[in-house]
Amino acid sequence: MKSFVIRLFSLMALALALTACQSTASTPASSSGFETELAAGRLESAQLALGSEHEDAAQLAERRKRLADAYLERSRKALQNGDVNGASANLSRARSLMPRAPGVAADVSGLRKPATPASQPTCTP
Repeated sequence: MKSFVIRLFSLMALALALTACQSTASTPASSSGFETELAAGRLESAQLALGSEHEDAAQLAERRKRLADAYLERSRKALQNGDVNGASANLSRARSLMPRAPGVAADVSGLRKPATPASQPTCTP
């Protein structure tokens, strides 16, 4: 009877240890400061956390692109709301991250709709 209880407890201890190992391994490695800030929409904080982590050049380039895309999206929303200054600020931040990307090459003044000329009165002599 003693050996049955000892075997049962050792089996339970092994199962508990394996469960503890799996729960710590299942936390995603991408829960970094950059990822958290970007997911929360705090782009300025994400930009500060961008270079603080150990990452290779490919990861850094991919993160810079994602951050620039987030700034571009914020710029589009600001422009839709009529906030040209906010759109310009976000576009310049995106441009500082990805200066050669075609999506950030456009100027905010070129994105605005041209004003329709008012009807001019015709003067007949």
